[in-house]
Amino acid sequence: MRRALIDTGAIYALVAADDRHHATAAAFTENWVERRNIFLLPDLVFVETMTLMKRRLGPAVAIRVGRELRENPLFVWIARTPALEQETWSLFQSYDDKGWSYTDCELLALSRQLRIAEVFSFDEHFRQMPGIKCLPVVPSS
Repeated sequence: MRRALIDTGAIYALVAADDRHHATAAAFTENWVERRNIFLLPDLVFVETMTLMKRRLGPAVAIRVGRELRENPLFVWIARTPALEQETWSLFQSYDDKGWSYTDCELLALSRQLRIAEVFSFDEHFRQMPGIKCLPVVPSS
């Protein structure tokens, strides 16, 4: 079984049929599930996802997606710890020349703490991060 961190944009692409990455995200996820792999869902990604879903797709969709993320065993919740918060803040300050969000920095910190190099994301920022491999592999836009 493989584990990969999951980013907000990947979740959004799975849900929003009009997202340009929807078909790729759906096919990748189907293959991932068939192989009995899991996604690690950090608290901060959940918060960011709920905010984005509610704003773009409405509260009903946000609640439906939130329930799915909380109840589906494909998604394993990763709670924030003081050590993770400190590492995230440190990375956020260290890479102030990048356009990385605080959530992006938390995913990098988790990647290092858990020794998981793969992140399901379409965000170009992860391609800039040392030691990170984006899934699925797509050409740069």
